[in-house]
Amino acid sequence: MNNQLWFRTICRQNGLDVEDNQLASLQSFADRLLEWNKKINLISRKDEKNVWPGHILHSATILFKLKIPVDASVLDLGTGGGLPGLPLKILHPTISLTLLDSTQKKINVVNDLITSLRLDGARGVWGRAEELGMKREFHQKFDLVVARAVGSLKDLVTWSYPFLKSGDDKKPGSGETLPEEANPPALIALKGGNLEGELRGIEKDLRIRSVKVFDLTLKGSDQLDSNDKKMVLIRF
Repeated sequence: MNNQLWFRTICRQNGLDVEDNQLASLQSFADRLLEWNKKINLISRKDEKNVWPGHILHSATILFKLKIPVDASVLDLGTGGGLPGLPLKILHPTISLTLLDSTQKKINVVNDLITSLRLDGARGVWGRAEELGMKREFHQKFDLVVARAVGSLKDLVTWSYPFLKSGDDKKPGSGETLPEEANPPALIALKGGNLEGELRGIEKDLRIRSVKVFDLTLKGSDQLDSNDKKMVLIRF
């Protein structure tokens, strides 16, 4: 089974329909990412053969577990080579996406990927989260922050909070809802390993309204089970 068919099958089994053009874009993303990885360390060289299961599927699990609002403004914090943001944008094209990284070379790659994939409503930005979060262009401008393998939860909360709209700016009708709905403002963090210590580190943070941890066990695939992958939804 080729990667695209495998991915579409897993997506369908987990409640996400993927169009042919989206699969083609994901393949182009994977090809271009591997091409760039020969020049710049975006993903582990040992992990290149696992681009689809280890990186694209992992990014897509956000959409398996959460309902992302239509037209949400999303910041991918510490995006590296565009993960998880670019797969999310391909699979949920209505979002407005900003991809942030402190390494200029990586943002150059991200902007090349955006151009080559013809992704409207996406941009790469270079800078440090601690500084950009306080600038007018970025301060309290986003509904959601997503992050993958970037820092501790405590650090992610600190870095993300200035970027997120205040609770008063939530989208109409987004009051108390089911846990699987990613109501703004919120941080969505893809993490691995034991999170007990990290969760204790944020339990007294008065900015946080709720914390929900999701297992990333998937129907039809055990690809993410071995690394004990988790997703953390933190609402503010």
